[in-house]
Amino acid sequence: MPVELECIDFGKFLHGEPDERVEVAEKIVKSFRDHGFAKFKNHGVSRGLVEGIWHWGERFFKMSPEQKMKLYHHPSPDPQRGWSKKGAETTSKLRKENAASAPEGELLDEKEHFDCGPPADSQFPNAWPASGDCDGFKEFVEDYFGVAQQTSLRIMQACEVGLHVPPGTLVQRCLPAASELRMLYYPPVSMDTLNKGLIKRAWPHTDFGIITLLFQDDLGGLELEDRSKPYTFDPVISKSDEMVVNISDTFGRWSNDYITPGVHQVNVPPKMRDQKDGIVPERYSSVFFFKAHRETSVGPLPPFVTAETPAKYPDISALEFHRQMTDILY
Repeated sequence: MPVELECIDFGKFLHGEPDERVEVAEKIVKSFRDHGFAKFKNHGVSRGLVEGIWHWGERFFKMSPEQKMKLYHHPSPDPQRGWSKKGAETTSKLRKENAASAPEGELLDEKEHFDCGPPADSQFPNAWPASGDCDGFKEFVEDYFGVAQQTSLRIMQACEVGLHVPPGTLVQRCLPAASELRMLYYPPVSMDTLNKGLIKRAWPHTDFGIITLLFQDDLGGLELEDRSKPYTFDPVISKSDEMVVNISDTFGRWSNDYITPGVHQVNVPPKMRDQKDGIVPERYSSVFFFKAHRETSVGPLPPFVTAETPAKYPDISALEFHRQMTDILY
């Protein structure tokens, strides 16, 4: 059975009375603690932007291989920029439990993706399609990035309220922006290929940042780990205009594991889970990896460190942590 995530009305935090804001904030924190996930409506991302994910995702990934190679991302520990071909990233390496399925290196991801950072990022510049290849894509992605960044900051404000920590405890560590936006394409794949157990659309893993924002199409496929039954996964059921948010590694570290990251994978659509054959249709998606400022520490924050709960993680910068984790992927 799917895990039932309450769809939280974020508009009541954005525009509600003080007592409503506290009630919503506490619901968000509870959902994050219980599941590592929360689901939102009235989140502030327009319907037009959400629909643009599917439109521009299809436009981008339908470019020819030669066009996409012009912005090929050469794997490195640095933040990803540009296009990554199918199989470049291996999420199975991020969780040791995955290795029980097969020797390391044989568990592959069936996806390709485009990644970018803040529009004015001079440290790790973005790569965009050449003129005439996918005109309008850059403008859409930069618009979406700005809205997703602001939405994430508002969720941080809600978490500060729900966690009863001083204003700015989380938000100030997220400025200036260092987040990353990813457009994803999962090509058609046979059930026979997936049932062999060496390929998934994405293996069980956690993300590196603070939180991740996700919109799913009507096909679906995102699954979260059931915390009452570790290593079992249930579909996340959401409407295409509902925003799914998962807790990522940096939030877990900051909170000293008071809130732990949401383990998730991308599997076959819920309606195909029991099928033995057939073709899983192509799927487009987008995730926004909301991240801390690169020089900010990702060690536990003072409100979560006591004599009874000493710090579990070292003080290293967000960029150093990112590089450690990205290096594992390749």
